[in-house]
Amino acid sequence: MSEEAVQQLTDVSMERLVTQSSRLYSLPDVYLKVKHIIDDPDSEIRQLGDALMTDPSLSTRLLTIANSAFYGLCNKVDTITRAVQIIGFKQIHNLVVATSITHAFQGLCSETVNIEKFWMASVERALVARALAEWKCFPEAERMFVAGLLLDVGHLVMYEHVPELAQKAIDCAEAQSKPLHAVETELFGFSAAELGASLATHWQLPENLASQILYQDDPSLAPNKIEAAIAHVAKQLAGTVPEPEAVGEVFDTLSVDVKETLGLSKEDCEDILMTALNGLSETLELIIP
Repeated sequence: MSEEAVQQLTDVSMERLVTQSSRLYSLPDVYLKVKHIIDDPDSEIRQLGDALMTDPSLSTRLLTIANSAFYGLCNKVDTITRAVQIIGFKQIHNLVVATSITHAFQGLCSETVNIEKFWMASVERALVARALAEWKCFPEAERMFVAGLLLDVGHLVMYEHVPELAQKAIDCAEAQSKPLHAVETELFGFSAAELGASLATHWQLPENLASQILYQDDPSLAPNKIEAAIAHVAKQLAGTVPEPEAVGEVFDTLSVDVKETLGLSKEDCEDILMTALNGLSETLELIIP
């Protein structure tokens, strides 16, 4: 281990990484405005529209998304207020979270990971989570999209701030055939999932979103086992070649508890993965800066 890695290991703590990251990758002011309005039961559509319009770049992206196949609306949405009316408060909040966080990390540069491939994998996880939630008739599929998008945000922080240690964890996990999160816990004292959940809490993201990030590796411990199981399956299934044999191998790695919680079969996984991949190209263009 190099001297730099030794120093990184000496300095590393979840609190320090969260503090550094929250300064470097802060969410725009408009997010807190939107969150405050949505949390207020007496708020009106006009108030939310006015808040969103204070950020022209975000407004433009939201209108683009509202008019895309991502939502499949029949009529053109030409104003933010109309977008709020049609899409709804919660969905607007989810879109603001997704676009804000991808923009917050826009300038990140790491030798440990290809950032473009990182976000591509994240979007695929998001689409799998959304497709799985819709298949399960989960009432807030868009929220699961955001969860899938942010599952690996803790790794992004590690890659930037402790790159040599992050790579060492990856190498050890592969060499020892151990789960990466277990190796991270041994090396750092915490996993990327715990780091990502802590950062989500620091950003004042919804508590259930932080919970999905936290329990992605062991959904049996989560207070909401269905949400955590969806996030877990999305993490395992995304990146799989959409062929029966490859999907079957992933399905066999899922715990009985997860399969029973979701009522999931191998054939279901094949259909869900294909649904997700069909929307990958367009969603990448919409979400990723």
